[in-house]
Order: sequence, then C-alpha cells, then structure tokens
Amino acid sequence: MLKKSLWVAFILICPLLTLAQDDAAVTITVETELCTGVEERMPVGMADQFPSDVGQVCLWSKVLGYTDETIIKHVWYFRGDEMATIELPVRGSVWRTYSYKTIPPEWSGDWVVKVIDVDGNVLKAIPFKVGNGSVKTVVTEKASVEKETTPAAEDLAPAIEKAGAEAKTEVKTEVKKVEAEVEKIKDSTTTGQ
Repeated sequence: MLKKSLWVAFILICPLLTLAQDDAAVTITVETELCTGVEERMPVGMADQFPSDVGQVCLWSKVLGYTDETIIKHVWYFRGDEMATIELPVRGSVWRTYSYKTIPPEWSGDWVVKVIDVDGNVLKAIPFKVGNGSVKTVVTEKASVEKETTPAAEDLAPAIEKAGAEAKTEVKTEVKKVEAEVEKIKDSTTTGQ
C-alpha cells in the first residue's frame, strides 16, 4: 500500500514540475557581427561595409536562451534576391556559430543577411554593403511575444530562480498532502488489524 501511495505522490508531483518549467517564458537573444573571418570562435575583421574584393563575408551569431537543440538559418540576400540559405545547429543555451558567403567583385552592392529560427521567425536582419556607398542601420525584429529579446542571458536568472522557488513550494505542499493521505491509509490499515 505504501508503494501505491508513493506512486500517487510521484504522479501528482511530476506535472507540477513540468508546469513550473513551462511557465518560464522562453527568451531568445541573438547577437551578431558581420566580419571577414572567425578565429577561436570569435569574429575578426568586423564591419558593415566591405571592399568589392573582400572575397567572403561572415555572419557570426551568438544565440542565447534555447533550452533544447534547434537550428537557426542565415539567409543571404543580394539586391533582394536570395543567394544562399545555411542551416546551423544550436545545441546549447549559449551557442556561437557562423556562416559565410563568397562574394565575387561583380556582386558589389546592397546585401542583407537574416537570422531565422526554426519556425520561420526573423530574429535579426543585418544589412551591409560590398563596394562603395552607405549602409542602412541594423534592423531587429522580435520573433514573437514569447521570444522577446533581452540584453543578456544573466537577466533570466532571477525569473528562473523565482519559478523554481514557486515550483518547490507547490511540490512541498503536494508532498505534505500525499504524506497526510499516506498516514490516513496507514492508520486505517493499522486500526483494521
């Protein structure tokens, strides 16, 4: 009978832990740098305008906030035409990755590279120029209300800690209720003997 009561307690507690995790909103942050290369997982040669003989341009991305493995895409556009789509795995809550696009001199002009999540939401759109001319400012778009960007992952710590504390309190309350039920069952089985 005690084993059955423990299973009942387990069944009651598990959904509460899941609810506590689901209540914490997923916040995704993407930091990006346009550059000429990546060394030791960090961008080098950062700029928003490159000479026509640059050869290749990299987009380095630091992705913060995913709790499960996922992918992001870097989609490269030249004068509004899609030139390349690169899928990149994200395997941790803080993940650095990059892609590059080979750019011959005749492709001088306005470029945009977009960072897109697995659901097709544009997390960031970064314009740049190859050759002479001016560059537009960086455009940031929110993926959705649940995926609002924040300045740093450290900002999530208080919310996570609060959700965890609330979940622990709920679990303790449920455990006390189950323990009381177990005691009632023990008393009834002891009294009947």
